[in-house]
Amino acid sequence: MKNKKILLSTLPVEGEFVNWTTPKYFMPTKVNKYLPLGLLSLATNLSEKDEVIILDPSSQGLSIDETINLIEKESPDILGLSAITRRTYSLNKILEKTSANYKVVGGPHTTYHASQIIDKGADVVFIGPLADLEFKKAVEDLPKGIIKCDTKINDIKFPRRDFLNIEDYFPKEFTLFEAKKRLPLFSSVGCPNKCNFCNVQSKKIQRKSPEIVVNEMQYLHSLGSQSLHVLDDNFNIDGKHVKGILDEMDKREFYVEWSGRGQTRMDLSLVKRLAEHKFKRIHVGIEALDDNILKSFRKNENLKDIEKFCDEMNKNNVDIVGYFIIGSPYETDDYLKNLPSKIKDLGIRYPFFNILFPEPDTEYYNSLIKERYYIKDYIVLN
Repeated sequence: MKNKKILLSTLPVEGEFVNWTTPKYFMPTKVNKYLPLGLLSLATNLSEKDEVIILDPSSQGLSIDETINLIEKESPDILGLSAITRRTYSLNKILEKTSANYKVVGGPHTTYHASQIIDKGADVVFIGPLADLEFKKAVEDLPKGIIKCDTKINDIKFPRRDFLNIEDYFPKEFTLFEAKKRLPLFSSVGCPNKCNFCNVQSKKIQRKSPEIVVNEMQYLHSLGSQSLHVLDDNFNIDGKHVKGILDEMDKREFYVEWSGRGQTRMDLSLVKRLAEHKFKRIHVGIEALDDNILKSFRKNENLKDIEKFCDEMNKNNVDIVGYFIIGSPYETDDYLKNLPSKIKDLGIRYPFFNILFPEPDTEYYNSLIKERYYIKDYIVLN
């Protein structure tokens, strides 16, 4: 069988819909590069006989035309694109103007818009949080249509980073805090919570085994990383998962600075142990310091949960990166006036403010269409 040339690519930022979510103050002035872990995982789990190239225009700051020219220059047998909804314009242009014989699309945008992507020129579309095994089979068989994926996270290898120049992905600019040679990894995918503004589509969590997680942490450390960030949708929701990772670190006597992304409701008895294992920072969606607002967001927490969480983190010197949403109809002038002092009183060292924004395919977005605040669903139309 002829070896295949496979090019996997993120999408250019050019043409994406306006980001009303994050105020300019919190946006980096330079282009920080974010490792495309999903594409790296796909590449890692393909047959070694195939040639794989990864292109990352979103991190490289490439235009749509520049991306198309690079793809055409490589002339791949198979073109794979990772699609997010805010970049459908560039997705459509690349599907239209590239000449690869077989075009594949995966990523979050496919969950609700697979048929449209086929209509725009894709040969096959993958739906699901993990598509590694289905993609590997598609490279061999070249099927057409929509494929629902069932890859299990512990049946695949963790992503190799040597498909890209890892030095390019160490942070060059720090907005809130400094973490030298920081690299991300996933210990799980999915989140069961039902926050109405959130576009995490997989509500069923898959977790890597502690052995695989620490294998990957040691691998990243061997590449020169001095700070590891667990980029899960909800890292600390399951105490057994966290404890398993800590136990495995102890077995190997492996300790490195690390951080994670999670929620306030967790097994707080683990915080002291996390701190003892060099866990420096927790990134958490607090969203609001008012029970009515939290309820309106369908957050699985209340103000008392937040207070207990902050108290335990502060006692153990774990910094809190707290994400807040401004713009709820339940906000009052007094709430906004008192919010900064409340954040300070809770010891939230790094508050990060977002504006309530109707991300497509979320409950909040759909409610605005249903109630006629939005006259048309432009995501579907385009």
